[in-house]
Amino acid sequence: MLHFTLFVAQLALLLAAFKVYDLEVPTFFKLCEIVFAGFAVSYWVPFRFKEFFLIAISLGGACLLLTPLVASLLLGVGAALFAIVSSPVAFRWKVVVLLCVLAVAVYGKSTGAFPVPHEFWPVLGSVFMFRMIVYMYDLSHAKAPPPLKDFATYFFILPNYYFLLFPIVDFQTMRKSYFKRDINVVAQQGVWWIVRGATHLLLYRIIYQTQGTFTPPTVSVPIAVVGRMLFTYLLILRVTGQFHIIAGMLCLFGYDVPEMNHLFLLSAGFNDFWRRASIYWKDFMVKVFYYPAYFAMRKANEHRAQIVATAWVFVVTWFLHGVQFYWIQGRFPLTWNDALFWFILGSFVVGEAWYDMLHPRPARALTKTGWKYRAQHAAKVGLTIATVSVLFSLWSANSMEEWFYFLRSGHV
Repeated sequence: MLHFTLFVAQLALLLAAFKVYDLEVPTFFKLCEIVFAGFAVSYWVPFRFKEFFLIAISLGGACLLLTPLVASLLLGVGAALFAIVSSPVAFRWKVVVLLCVLAVAVYGKSTGAFPVPHEFWPVLGSVFMFRMIVYMYDLSHAKAPPPLKDFATYFFILPNYYFLLFPIVDFQTMRKSYFKRDINVVAQQGVWWIVRGATHLLLYRIIYQTQGTFTPPTVSVPIAVVGRMLFTYLLILRVTGQFHIIAGMLCLFGYDVPEMNHLFLLSAGFNDFWRRASIYWKDFMVKVFYYPAYFAMRKANEHRAQIVATAWVFVVTWFLHGVQFYWIQGRFPLTWNDALFWFILGSFVVGEAWYDMLHPRPARALTKTGWKYRAQHAAKVGLTIATVSVLFSLWSANSMEEWFYFLRSGHV
């Protein structure tokens, strides 16, 4: 009872803080009310009924956070997709049917030919776009299709109705993490992650409001350019804040999922940044795209297989980020600066991986200490931040012309 009382007190304080600071928009506050109240009830529900209860509040939450028509359409599409993936036909035919469904959805979104609200398409894409790839990959290695309960808890994740930019939660990781540890430990971790996420969102607000002061003639052009580049990079705190809150909410219901990013501002290299900044995306890429390409080529040449597979990951990442923009914002970013961002970042990661292959570090190098090592590490962190800030300023521009104008004038 003591643990439960402490959880209720902490969540009540979080709700009060969200209200005072007007965090996000009113729908976010409603989401938190549903999640926190659901946790308070779920805490006492017998274990064998917990996931069924979570499904119930998730489906009910869809009706509260979305319009009734959008919620009904989403649930209807989910039911149809489950019928497809659980059907007894061969796996390849399931993939063919899903691709046909995707083609119909793209046609409907692009042309407006179907009598559905325009806000339905971003939600549909966010819920099924990437997680269906993971689900089908795991299904191809499973002896039998997962039951409806597993399908529903994986796709109809309550925070996803508000957070359309949603991390790619791994299906197997989510299933294996369920009540892996004591719920009091996992739920407390979730509370702290929600606090961390809220802190990121508040920092994002400060940075967003401050960046407007770094423009000429208030400051010189070089200072404006450097300051705005750094601020543009730090605006990623909104994404990391939302992802921490999502992970924390999953923890409240017993899913002991790993953290979604880890101290990415302290990355000492581009491979390190790639591993830290978006852990779920990295794991998704490695599982579904890197390993198949690597294992297909490694017999011919180990090093070449690693390099080609890494390069392939960044080509797919560029394309899938474009797909994500298409579903959420309605456009595929076919711009030079977007392509250059992924090409340059991918080249740095591939180059660093190639260098590490040619110059493997001895085991004792991994445990170096002393001021010289710390100074070198700090320099690497600073160089990584500087380079990534430049790349993010390039990525955030609408065109190359806009980015060059920013470099000349300090204005955006």
